Amino acid sequence: MAVLTGPGTPYITPEVLKSAPTGIDWDSIPDRRSSPREREAEIANTCLRATGLIEGVTNQVLRASVDTEFFTGPDFRVTIQDTGVVRVCLSRWPIIQIISGQVSPAFMFPRQWQVLAANQMDIERPPVGLFGAAQAADAPDGEQAILLAPGTINWWNGRNGWRLQFTYVNGWPHTSLTQPAAQGATIISVDDCTGWSPSVFDPVTSQFGATGIFYDGTYQEIAQVTQASAQSGPGTLTLNTPLAWPHQTGVLFTTLSRAVMNATIDMAASLALERGATATVVQSVSGGGSGSGGPVGPAELRKFAIEAVKSYARVI
Repeated sequence: MAVLTGPGTPYITPEVLKSAPTGIDWDSIPDRRSSPREREAEIANTCLRATGLIEGVTNQVLRASVDTEFFTGPDFRVTIQDTGVVRVCLSRWPIIQIISGQVSPAFMFPRQWQVLAANQMDIERPPVGLFGAAQAADAPDGEQAILLAPGTINWWNGRNGWRLQFTYVNGWPHTSLTQPAAQGATIISVDDCTGWSPSVFDPVTSQFGATGIFYDGTYQEIAQVTQASAQSGPGTLTLNTPLAWPHQTGVLFTTLSRAVMNATIDMAASLALERGATATVVQSVSGGGSGSGGPVGPAELRKFAIEAVKSYARVI
């Protein structure tokens, strides 16, 4: 199994792509004379490029990421409600953990940051998880705003009188194995721990970690994470039950929506067709050559992909 190299595991791996019913002969990429290593490298790059194109449509990274943002308020994105509660509209969603927050008078240089207590910050509308998991289910769900306790900031310094900084986790936990995982194992090594562990800050999600799927052909299975060795980046994940099957290095373990994964497959197939072929047969796809399926070209596949992920796009 090819080990992917890039800014995190793409939304699909070569094994997931080749197993999908795209109608494409992946052994012909980049051409028939290519070595197995060249073919695997190009298919892996196709997965990376397709992921980048999907993120261009959504205008945000969908895999879980740790983000730090700065705001000045009160103003458009930082508002004070009649109750005194402060609402801050962040950039990315769904927010699944608030890691930290701090405020400072905007006119003070250097900043005199006041750290906010964890119980003074809240996700306005946490995602509704699947089976009690921390992440959102398949449907786009969750919020991009957080609430701060009354008195955190006020109008005494006027409009834009306060500087705010927040670090948070958004998106769907997504990773792949960096070492083989044996049958019965409860600890796995992965390339990204972001978002998998239960949050210690948000009481709504503090009891559960994320529940993901191992996409490994006939050995596909689900597992829930109870602990991560790192907040982000490479590390190990502890599972609540032993693995039913062994899994090799590179196997995808993700909570990402099946709609997003399918869109990435369509986008990758469109890239493969652009190399010279003109069409592939997609069975029973509305909008194909006929109502019962037919030849579908790169433009049609890309259109399917774009339509599938529009609802995951960043609003602000």
